[in-house]
Amino acid sequence: MLLAAQAPSLWAATTGLKYISTSGDYIGQGLSQTLTAPAATVTASGGERDAHLSVTDPNNWWYLDFAAPVGGKLAPGSYANAARYPFNSPLGSGLSMSGNGRGCNTLLGWFKVLEYQRDSDGKVSKLAIDFLQKCEVSGPPLYGAVRYNSKFALTVPDVAAIAGADFGLIAGEVGTLDGSQSFGRKKGRLTYQWTQLDGPAVTLSSTTVSQPSFTAPTVPLSGASLRFQLTVTDKVGVVATDDVVVVVQSPDAPRTEISFHGDKGDYITGGRSYKFSPNNASIGFSRNFSGGVSASVSGDSWWYFDTATPTGTSYKRGTYKNAQRFPFQDATSPGLSLYGDGRGCNTLSGKFTVNQLKFDSSGNPTKLDITFEQHCEGGQPAAYGQVLLNAVPAATLAQQLRAARQRYASQAE
Repeated sequence: MLLAAQAPSLWAATTGLKYISTSGDYIGQGLSQTLTAPAATVTASGGERDAHLSVTDPNNWWYLDFAAPVGGKLAPGSYANAARYPFNSPLGSGLSMSGNGRGCNTLLGWFKVLEYQRDSDGKVSKLAIDFLQKCEVSGPPLYGAVRYNSKFALTVPDVAAIAGADFGLIAGEVGTLDGSQSFGRKKGRLTYQWTQLDGPAVTLSSTTVSQPSFTAPTVPLSGASLRFQLTVTDKVGVVATDDVVVVVQSPDAPRTEISFHGDKGDYITGGRSYKFSPNNASIGFSRNFSGGVSASVSGDSWWYFDTATPTGTSYKRGTYKNAQRFPFQDATSPGLSLYGDGRGCNTLSGKFTVNQLKFDSSGNPTKLDITFEQHCEGGQPAAYGQVLLNAVPAATLAQQLRAARQRYASQAE
C-alpha cells in the first residue's frame, strides 16, 4: 500500500515529535506539542520490522512503537488497522504512543512510513513516520509525526487516504474495499474516488463511496492481482492517495483455508460464518496423540480443530459418523472437535469426511480436504466446516450447507 510521498525538506535534518490531540483524547489530553532535539532527547532503535523511539525533556516522557506484520519489513508505505503494540495480532501492524503516565488499553490506528533506514551495524539512521491512533478503538484521535535525522518536514498531515490492508479472494466471491479509516483533520466531509490501476477489470458498486464492493473476476490457475487507488479530498481541496492490492485465486487452484458456519442457535459459531487463510491468520496442521489430524488458527481469533479415527484404525479417506468430542471419545468412536474464542462443547455428536489426504515421510499432513458437521450437547443446530491444506476442495462449504439444509427440511416434513 503506497501513499503519495511527502517531499523531503531542503533544510537540515530534523529529529523530534509533533502531535495534535483532539478534545477527549486520553493520551494527549487535547493539547498539541512539538518537541525537537537538542532541547528534547530523542533515541531510536529497531529491527527489520519494528522501530521504537523515546522523546523526553524535563516535563515529558513519550514512547512510540511501530511494527509491520510478522514476515514483513518496516518500509515506506501505509499500515492500516494497527492495534496496540505489542499486543497486536502477529499478522497485523502494531502502533503505540504512550507516556506521561498514560497509555491506551486498546487502540485502532494507522501509520505511514516515509523513510526508515538502518546503518551497517543495524542501528536506526533515519526515520520519518506519520500516524493516527484512537484509544479504545473509537476514542477521539491523536495525530502525530515523528522524525529521526530526517529531511522530511516535521508536519502532521491534514488529510490521509487509507485504502486498507491488502487481502485475498476466490474468483466469484464478493469483496469490499475499505477506505473508511481515511481522515481529514479539518471539519467537513471527505470525498472519495476509487480507480482500478491493474489486473482484470471489475465493476465497483460505486467509485465514490468509502466502501465499494465488487465480484472477484475469473482468473487463470496462477491467479491475478487487482490494484486499486483511493483518492481522498477534503473540503478545501487537499488531496491524498493510497493503494490496495487484492489477490484473486482460482477456485481450481490448491489452497489452504479453514472455513465454518453455524446454524442459528449453534453455541460455537453463534450463527456466524468464519473464513481463515494465510492472508488473515496463522494456520497450523499436525498429527495429534490419537493419530488423527489437528489444525489451529491464531491471530485476531483463536480456533482449534481435531479429528481422530477409532482406536486401532488408520487415518485414511472416508466418512466417519457418530463422532464424539475429541479427546474424550470412546475406543470404538471417531473423535471430532471445533472450538475456540472461549467456546467449546461439553459433549457433541457429529461426523467428518476425509476427502483428500497425503502425509510426508515423517507422517505430517501435506494435503487435506476435510468437511465436518458438529452438534453441541446433542442439539439440532450445527456447525459445518471445511479444512483445506494445499488442496482443491471436492465440494465447497456452501454446497455442504445446502445439502444439510435440504436434509433437515426433508426430516421436518
